[in-house]
Amino acid sequence: MLESILDPIFSPLLKMQPIFSIAIFAFIVTFIITIIHKFTTDQKKMKEIKDEMKGHQDEMKKCKDDPKKMMDIQKKAMEKNMEFMKHSLKPMLFSFLPIILIFGWLNAHMAYYPIMPGQDFDVTLTFDPSAIGRDVALIETIPNEGIEIVSENIKKIESVGIKKLFGTNWVGSANFRLEGLEGRYTIRFEYEEKIYEKDLLITDERKYEEPELKINDGTALKSIKIENEPIRPLFGIGWLGTYIIFAMVFSIALRKILNVV
Repeated sequence: MLESILDPIFSPLLKMQPIFSIAIFAFIVTFIITIIHKFTTDQKKMKEIKDEMKGHQDEMKKCKDDPKKMMDIQKKAMEKNMEFMKHSLKPMLFSFLPIILIFGWLNAHMAYYPIMPGQDFDVTLTFDPSAIGRDVALIETIPNEGIEIVSENIKKIESVGIKKLFGTNWVGSANFRLEGLEGRYTIRFEYEEKIYEKDLLITDERKYEEPELKINDGTALKSIKIENEPIRPLFGIGWLGTYIIFAMVFSIALRKILNVV
């Protein structure tokens, strides 16, 4: 449903480099939010409140040595801040749904590059350390024509260290390599007499199945992940971080140009 609505509108942007596509999306969404904010709020009243808040801040700087007076001014400043937030709530409600829809579409097209026809790609299964040394099998793909298992179809689960902020987290891991023709597939794995399935899309279009499937069935298997290459268009930052940076810049500029508080 979401794709049928947004694809005709935004699909031309997918032909551009990701950084330009994300910049355009950020501008469009920020412009819409700014216009909604301008015409659904009392801008004169909000400017008055903002000026009063600035006045309170200036007063607090002058009375640092008077804790009682400082507390009184802080209380007034908090009241004004709450009033300002109350006025801002209405445009947030108007813009919430379209933003969620657009973000969902972006996440389905801008977070990863697709698996291309003829491209070797990896599928990684991650386990609790208790599974290390056991076997896991890739038993079939559906359909089985048009896709080839390049690696062995039975793998021993190995110990792999994942670097964290504080130290290393050791897990079990098994990696399978495949390649195939364009199409939709289901990959089936067997671990401890249980069957697990992961959907796969091979295409030269800018789309993909959600790469990672989380498993929570009480076994040691925790996830199955198609190793799509992440899109990192700006200094190694993912699409969301890139979007936020562009949106902040555009928001400052548009509010100034359109005189929006």
